[in-house]
Amino acid sequence: MGYVKETRPETMMVEGDWQVGCYRYKAPRLLEEYTRALKKKKILGTMCMGCGKVIVPPRNICGRCHMRMEGRMIVSEIGTITSFVVSPPVVKGKYKLFGVDPVDTGALKEGEVMVPVFIRFDGSDSNLACLLFNADPKKVFIGMRVKAVWAAEPKGAMSDLDGVEPLEKL
Repeated sequence: MGYVKETRPETMMVEGDWQVGCYRYKAPRLLEEYTRALKKKKILGTMCMGCGKVIVPPRNICGRCHMRMEGRMIVSEIGTITSFVVSPPVVKGKYKLFGVDPVDTGALKEGEVMVPVFIRFDGSDSNLACLLFNADPKKVFIGMRVKAVWAAEPKGAMSDLDGVEPLEKL
């Protein structure tokens, strides 16, 4: 981990108005590549040439073998739920999802439930946190197949990937 601390001593703050809040990211070049791909409705990952792992969102160093992740790969917009939580009915100002009030962002209406999920997109070896839309919370399960839900007009921002929805109607 010496590489990251030596070349990027300070954490970069990326602010935005997306549902998952603000990230601290040590790889500005990778973040730019990732958001450019999101603008094209593509999900970019980095590939470790040492062990072959593909990580989404991209990162500089492989967590498995600690090599620089030089490769790039577009992964599928279809994936699998690996973990999820069903919230109680949302009340404005009472709950936050990833640091942001979902009613204030327009992600949910007051009284609705939210289903934050971890998704492993096909072709990736990591999980990405986002919201599940258009699904009956009582029918959600680990292993459910989902597809990406994109912003109506992608801008090249983290918010271009709104969340996911079931591949098949429930």
